[in-house]
Amino acid sequence: MENERITKLMKELNLTRQIVGVRFLVYQKEYHDCSAEAFQGKLRLCGFVNKANHGERIKVNIDNFSCSGGPNQSGMSLAPEKHISGQGMKYCGLYSDLGIGREICESFNRIPQKIYGMEIGPLSEMSDADVVIILGMAEQIMRIMQGYTYHYGVPAPLVSVGNGAMCSDMVSKPFMRNDINLSLMCCGARTSTISDLGELGVGMPSHMFRYVADGVFNTKETE
Repeated sequence: MENERITKLMKELNLTRQIVGVRFLVYQKEYHDCSAEAFQGKLRLCGFVNKANHGERIKVNIDNFSCSGGPNQSGMSLAPEKHISGQGMKYCGLYSDLGIGREICESFNRIPQKIYGMEIGPLSEMSDADVVIILGMAEQIMRIMQGYTYHYGVPAPLVSVGNGAMCSDMVSKPFMRNDINLSLMCCGARTSTISDLGELGVGMPSHMFRYVADGVFNTKETE
């Protein structure tokens, strides 16, 4: 039934990328027991999601990351003090002072518990997922938001600052806030996913997916 829903939603919205599922493998045993192929090499989290967008199902741990954002946001590593205080943000060139950098860091909603790894793949090929990620053009993501509001009404404030798009906007924020979140994407995510200028992203807890999809099917008359 879930695969039928995924296929129907992709057809309804004319999505060209696979809908992606992310499962947190909290313990090392979960990682070893996961049947997904262990990734060999290093990429950003957004690079792993891009592979899933195109049909690959993999499992990764901290050794597979070429950036610090994915592990810091997902609980695979502790964020260094400069990423908590805002000091690092102040000097990255995106924010004018320490206070703004600290506020941005706080908005990232890092997952506080220790997590060993992640399974990332097309949602249609996963038996379980914690977060669902959809990338698409602005009108397609608009329809996703219509589907959400059909059942859930107005979402909590959507938080996207053009930074940490995949690791924060579409993974840790939906998980920690237990709600949908819209992403305007960021330079790293756009590069790693080879996104079109008009593409946006959305992340949601997996338990919301069936209701959001149902909402999309029921609001198509509004187009």
